[in-house]
Amino acid sequence: MAETCDSNNKVIREYHHDASFMSRCDIFTDVTEYQLCLAYAGESGKGNFEPKWDTDNVTPHLIEQFKLNCAASNLPVKVFVSIGGDDPFKVAAGGADDWVLNATTTLHHMINEYHIDGIDVNYTTILCNKKLFVNCFKDLIRGLREALCTTGFVASLAPDAATNETFYLPLYRSIDNSWIGTVVFQCFVDFEPKDPNRSVEILVRQVEKIVEEYDYYDSKILLGYSAIKEDWNKVSPPLFFLALNRLVHSWPRVKGASVKVLSDTYAFIPPTWIPKLLSLAVSDPGKYP
Repeated sequence: MAETCDSNNKVIREYHHDASFMSRCDIFTDVTEYQLCLAYAGESGKGNFEPKWDTDNVTPHLIEQFKLNCAASNLPVKVFVSIGGDDPFKVAAGGADDWVLNATTTLHHMINEYHIDGIDVNYTTILCNKKLFVNCFKDLIRGLREALCTTGFVASLAPDAATNETFYLPLYRSIDNSWIGTVVFQCFVDFEPKDPNRSVEILVRQVEKIVEEYDYYDSKILLGYSAIKEDWNKVSPPLFFLALNRLVHSWPRVKGASVKVLSDTYAFIPPTWIPKLLSLAVSDPGKYP
C-alpha cells in the first residue's frame, strides 16, 4: 500500500538558458521550493568555467531581483549553476589537480557574482574513467563547501540511466551524503523499456532503484523531464506524469519534478501548465491507472 504523500512538500526545478524564469514567482504559487538551474556553465577540459547562458539578459542583477521577487511572493527559491549540459567531461592526462583548482576558483567567483546557492553536476557524456570523475568532483564539491562555508552552499547531481552506476553513484558514495541536497534522475535520457506495454511500471521501478541507492534521509529526489519536444522520443509526457504520480505517493523522498525548459520561446510545455501538471501528479493516486 502506498504511503501518504505530504501535499505540502512539493519541489520543482527548472533549467533555463534565458530570462524566462522571471515569470515563475507569479506562476508557482503552490510549491514549497522552486529551484532554478542556470543552463549551463562550461569549460574545455582545464576547469576554467564560463557561463553559457544568455549573459546579456541573465545578469547578476537579474538573479538578485528574481530572488527578491520570490521572497515577496513567499516562494522559497534556490539558484544553481548547472555544469556540463551538452559538453562532455574530459580532463587532460595528469591534469586533474589543475582542473580542480581552476574549477573551484572560477565557480567560486561565478557563485558569488550571480548570487548562486550551489552547483548542479549535469554531465551526460563523460570521457574519462570512474576514478578520475569521482576524484575531480569530490574535490570540487569539498573545495566549494570550504570556500563558501558561511553561505549555505548546496550541491546536486543529475544522473541518467547510462551514467548513474558508473559515475554518479560512486561519487555519491565517496562523499558525505549530506553535501548533496538534491538528486535529479533525468529519466528522458537513455530510457529503453524492454516491454513497451509496461513502460510506466519499468520507469517507476528504475526510479525506485535510484531512491534506494541515494539513501540519505534528507536528500530530495526529483524526476527529471524536458519541455523540449526533441527529448520526448523515449519518454512521452503522459508516461512521465503517470510515473511521477505513482512515485510521489510511494516514496516520500520523491519530492517533485525537474523540467529542462531552457527558454519558453521553444519549449513545448507552456510554463503555466507545469504547476498544474505537478499538482495533478501529487493528487490522489486512486484517480490514475
